[in-house]
Amino acid sequence: MRLGWIAPGKIKVVEPKQSAEIILGPLEDGASETLVIKIPLTKTTFYLIENRQPLGDFDVHLPGKGVLIMYGDDTVAECRHGRAPIKLMDADPSVSYLQGAAFDLLDKAFFVDKDNGIEIKLLEKTGNAYKIRVTRK
Repeated sequence: MRLGWIAPGKIKVVEPKQSAEIILGPLEDGASETLVIKIPLTKTTFYLIENRQPLGDFDVHLPGKGVLIMYGDDTVAECRHGRAPIKLMDADPSVSYLQGAAFDLLDKAFFVDKDNGIEIKLLEKTGNAYKIRVTRK
């Protein structure tokens, strides 16, 4: 988003106190109505949700597939001193090198941030797209 690679119309924003069910297409495909879900927390922090599938020139080389959930902080300009503008929420931290980071149906279909009142649940998968429910309390 910072680099302008994703058209603003392809980003679905879930505002505070709002809940939504969204069909999230694969980022590499580009044809889907929604390619990124953004959940603002403050003026500078947010969650991003992307669907990464082994398609196209780049994502075909991914170590896994599924939904990535990232925490973003716009006050961090670059990766330095142990800080980064984006931090990947690891669906399975027991797997080394973020190889199990992607959320998927069955055993890794749910993410909760109790402090910010955010629940993200993968409901179903049709083709390469996921239906995702974002609940904000």
